[in-house]
Amino acid sequence: MNGFRVNKLTERVTQIIDPTDVFCFLVQGKEAAVLIDTGTGLKGLKKLVEELTDLPVTVVLTHGHGDHAGGAGEWRKVYLHPADRGLVGEHGMEMRMGYAAAMMGTDANLTEEMFVPSPGADTEFAELYDGQIFPLGGAELEVVSVPGHTRGSCCMLLRAERSILYGDACNVNTLVSGEESTTISEYKQSLLRLKTFDDAYDTVCYSHGMATGPRQCLEDNIELCDRILAGTDDAVPDNFLGRTAFRAAKMDEQYRRLDGKFGNIVYSERTKK
Repeated sequence: MNGFRVNKLTERVTQIIDPTDVFCFLVQGKEAAVLIDTGTGLKGLKKLVEELTDLPVTVVLTHGHGDHAGGAGEWRKVYLHPADRGLVGEHGMEMRMGYAAAMMGTDANLTEEMFVPSPGADTEFAELYDGQIFPLGGAELEVVSVPGHTRGSCCMLLRAERSILYGDACNVNTLVSGEESTTISEYKQSLLRLKTFDDAYDTVCYSHGMATGPRQCLEDNIELCDRILAGTDDAVPDNFLGRTAFRAAKMDEQYRRLDGKFGNIVYSERTKK
């Protein structure tokens, strides 16, 4: 499957945009590389990574949703937080194809043959945990656990670049609305802990929308957690892929908040406590 795009952000960090506009990141040191996330699983990612680096590659998943872990079946071993292991099975071929169709449009004429198989017995899921370090040679990738979007969601800190990948853990459309999500109270505690890493980075990378964006997102989402818990948020009815929920702050069609701020949260009746 063609359609992957590559954007070299720094000497160490390459953004890979899959055909559904989900971002993966290849981080390279002098001795090893880490691929962060595997997209929706449209064919071509593994071949592309092999063209981009000759270094041994470790695959790390920020969380278990099908748009980020969908291509995991191309690798023999991937790292994933154990709290999200069940999601990989739930987000199988049908879900991944449905997501891709929603993002790419019906004229994409998607077929199952365009996707890599879902992970099976040949794929080993190694434990990803808070504080885990992946040495790259001249740099290292550090895992920061941020439960909220999913219970196993993690951010990836690259101190040598003074950058961090928030992924889906904190962004302009942070979904904390599914059965796999924490409550807003729990999510707020995760964000407050993430804030303790403020001095370690200047640049924030995201997995959707824009490669890099404002640090303001973290502060905005902490504020929105307080507003949701107090019942003073905008509570705009929202529906994403059939899931009824509420958006904490009003926005336009480009996911820009009307009040000029950046971060946003989508929550459900179950999670708004």
